[in-house]
Amino acid sequence: MHSTTARRTVWPALAATSALALVLAGCADTAPPEGEADSVSSGIFPAELVEAATARATEIADGAELDGTTVTMIGTWGGSERERFLATLEPFEEATGVTVEFTGTEDYQSVIQSGVDSGNPIDVAAASSLGIVHSYAESGDLVDLNELIGEEALASGYGDGFLSSTSVDGGNYGLWSMVDNYMVWYDPGSYEGPTGTDVTWDEVSAYADELSGSGTAPWCMGLSAGANTGWPGAYFVLDLLLKDAGPDFVEALGTGDAAWDSPEVRTAFDRFSAVVADASTVSGGPDGALSTDPGAAGAGMYTDPAQCELMHWGTFTAAIVLASDESLEPVDDLDFLLMPTIDPAYADAQGYAGTILSAFSDRPEVAALMTYLASSEHANLIAATGNWTSPNTGTDAASYPNEILAKVATEILSSEDLVPFPTVVSQSDVTAAIYRTTAEFVQDPSTLDDNLATLDELVAGS
Repeated sequence: MHSTTARRTVWPALAATSALALVLAGCADTAPPEGEADSVSSGIFPAELVEAATARATEIADGAELDGTTVTMIGTWGGSERERFLATLEPFEEATGVTVEFTGTEDYQSVIQSGVDSGNPIDVAAASSLGIVHSYAESGDLVDLNELIGEEALASGYGDGFLSSTSVDGGNYGLWSMVDNYMVWYDPGSYEGPTGTDVTWDEVSAYADELSGSGTAPWCMGLSAGANTGWPGAYFVLDLLLKDAGPDFVEALGTGDAAWDSPEVRTAFDRFSAVVADASTVSGGPDGALSTDPGAAGAGMYTDPAQCELMHWGTFTAAIVLASDESLEPVDDLDFLLMPTIDPAYADAQGYAGTILSAFSDRPEVAALMTYLASSEHANLIAATGNWTSPNTGTDAASYPNEILAKVATEILSSEDLVPFPTVVSQSDVTAAIYRTTAEFVQDPSTLDDNLATLDELVAGS
C-alpha cells in the first residue's frame, strides 16, 4: 500500500507551481476565446500553445531518424473526444514525421491482450486502470519509462504521488495524462441550499429533505451506461465513504487491505440509499436513474420548473452541461460544491480517477512520443481542449478555456490529501463488480450483502 506520506507530499508542490491539475474534463466542443488564432486541424488551441508544443517536439526529435515511422496507440476515445486528443498530437507528428495510428474502443483491454498474446503488442496504451498497468508491468510486457524517456523527464512533470502510483519494483510504467475528480453541481439560478467550501453532508441532506417535501426531487442522476451501468453512483458512494472513513481506508480498499463487506462501506451505501430511495429523492425514482444516460441527467436542473437541483458527477460535468445549451454561462448558470464533509478530519480529502499512458515497445519513435506526452507543452494542449484535466506540474492555469475550470482548480488543488479511487487501482473485474453492486443496490437494496461478499472474493482472487 502506498504510504500516506507519499500520497500527500505531491499536492503542496502542485499548488505552489503554475500547475493546475484536477480541473474540468469533459466532452464539450469548446471554441478558442475570441481573438486567438486557430491552430491544428480542429482549430481549438491558441497559437502560442501549438508553437510551444511544436518546438518541444522538434527538440525531442533532434538527431533522430523518425520521419516515416509509425506508432500504434489505443484508448477508449471516440467522436469529438478522439479528434481533440489527436489534435494534441499533431504538433508532434508535424515536427517529427511520425504518424500516430490511434484506435478508439471500449474493448481496449481485449485488443491489448490479443496483441500481447500474438507477440505484436500495441505500442502505446491509454488505460483507465492502475490495475491494468501494474499487471502488464509485473508480467514484463511494459517498458520501464525510467529507461525509455529518463527519470528526469518523469520527475520534472509529476509529483511523488503520481510517480509512486505507477511504479513497480523500482521501474515506472505509466504517465498520468488526465485526472478526474467528483463534486456536487447545481444551478445557482434555482439552488437555495448551502454553499461555500465548508459545507457538510448534514446541511446538504437537510436541504434535500426540504426540496423533497416541497415536491421537487433534490437529486439528478443518470446511471445507464451499458456494461458499466451504475458507475456514476459508484463514485457517489466512494465519495461518501472517503469523507467518512478517510483516504487511508479508501486506499486500502484498492490494495485489498480493507474489506468491502465492512461497516464503513455499509454506512456509505446507507447514506446513498437516502439519495436514491424513491421519486421524491431522485428524479424519476430508482428506475428513472437506472434508465437515464449520465450525460442527460443534468438537463433536469434547467427545466421549468426544475425537476431536480443537485447532481454528483465529475469534473467533466461543466463541459457537458454547458455544451448542451449555449445560453448557459459558467458560474452564473452552473457551479459546484466540493464533496460535502462528513467527518471534519477528512474535510480536505479528495479522490481521483483518470487515464494512464503506457508503452509496450521501446523503438525510438515510441520513446519520442512518450517524451512528448510527458511534457508540459503537451499538458497545456490537453488543458486547452476543455475536455480533460492535466496533472502535469508544468500545466499553466491560463491554458484552461473557461472561468469555471479555474474555479475548480483553485478550490480543489489546495487539497493535500488526494487518493486514487479503488475503481482505478483494482483489476477490471473488480471495478465492473463495484459498478454492478451500485446499480443493483439502486434497484434492490437487499442485494448488497451478496454483492459485497462477491467483491471481497474477487479482490482475494485478483
